[in-house]
Amino acid sequence: MQPKIITFISENGRTELQCRLNSLPLKEEKIIEKSRELFNDPEPCIIHRSFAIKKVLMEIGEYLEEVLPEGKGQIMCENIPNSIIDLLCISKDVLMIKLDL
Repeated sequence: MQPKIITFISENGRTELQCRLNSLPLKEEKIIEKSRELFNDPEPCIIHRSFAIKKVLMEIGEYLEEVLPEGKGQIMCENIPNSIIDLLCISKDVLMIKLDL
């Protein structure tokens, strides 16, 4: 089950960002990279871009479901693979990700 709310918490316990899976901030270069992988398109049109974003979000969602199958709990960023962290445009101060149903 996918979490309804994803909260990014900094080292000082402050909430840096709170959003839904489909609103996660993604790095632009990762969207372009995925578009190249899927469509060989380095300058994606809105359709290719939207599909690339959807695929990246699916990867993140599948990882979160695998690690926290109940859709709630928390995970330290240091325990998240770089392949997932590198997709997200989040502050280096984020220490933990909390998931809520």
